[in-house]
Amino acid sequence: VDLQATITPVRTTSGLTWDAIVNFGRYESIVQELSAGLDEVLIGGFTNLGNFAIPGQPFGIIKGLGIKRDDNGNKIVTPNGRYLEAGENVVLGDPNPAFTSSLINSISYKGFNLSFMFEYRHKGVIISNTVKGVLARGLSKDTDQLDRELSLILPGVQADGTPNNVQVTAANYFFDNYFFTDEAITFDASTIRLREISLAYSLPKSIAEKMRFKAASLTLTASNFWFRALNMPRYVNFDTDVLSTGVGNTLGFDYLTGPSARRIGGTLNLTF
Repeated sequence: VDLQATITPVRTTSGLTWDAIVNFGRYESIVQELSAGLDEVLIGGFTNLGNFAIPGQPFGIIKGLGIKRDDNGNKIVTPNGRYLEAGENVVLGDPNPAFTSSLINSISYKGFNLSFMFEYRHKGVIISNTVKGVLARGLSKDTDQLDRELSLILPGVQADGTPNNVQVTAANYFFDNYFFTDEAITFDASTIRLREISLAYSLPKSIAEKMRFKAASLTLTASNFWFRALNMPRYVNFDTDVLSTGVGNTLGFDYLTGPSARRIGGTLNLTF
């Protein structure tokens, strides 16, 4: 489903104009069936962590090492205070966004033009080794919210169903929690982003002609100017646009990918 609407919220006799384009896109691909005798097919990644085709599931669903739970869905904690690994790979989530949308604005007034584009991605999981490496080693301000001098208790239950009361150090709390299961580093990748912004000014024709130009304009532009991954650890400042596996059907994996770039530049146009 792709929808687009173009509107003009403001148009005045003084020359102020605001045009806007709103886009909405939703794409869903469900696996119907596989060849006889196959329950699933690995389409990217590894057999212990990758994208799979499974009948009835979205194409590219991620499976990996999960956390063992009891019949009530509570996470089970081992006697040493670490989450118990599930005995087999489990479905960790769909890496495909539920929908994407964008808002493109153009505001013009007396030779000035301000354009900016917001984007929003809703859901779709991503497994981030960048977040794992940073949080597990206490290198983010996200870990400063807890007193590192105090012992901590993982939320969950013990094997007998009683609430977990095993105390661990802050170092073990983060390192053991993030390093030993794929589920612990699986995040909702919902993101809002200011994809592009530009400010342009065009000289009045009379002034440009006095300077022996037919037209003259200056434009300042910036791309990937700001983003916020709504459900990722805030201070890691992780960009959900990154992809470590390159071109192909694999989606939703970050293996310590380099950070994305913010690009800022300017353009001077002179027409003779």
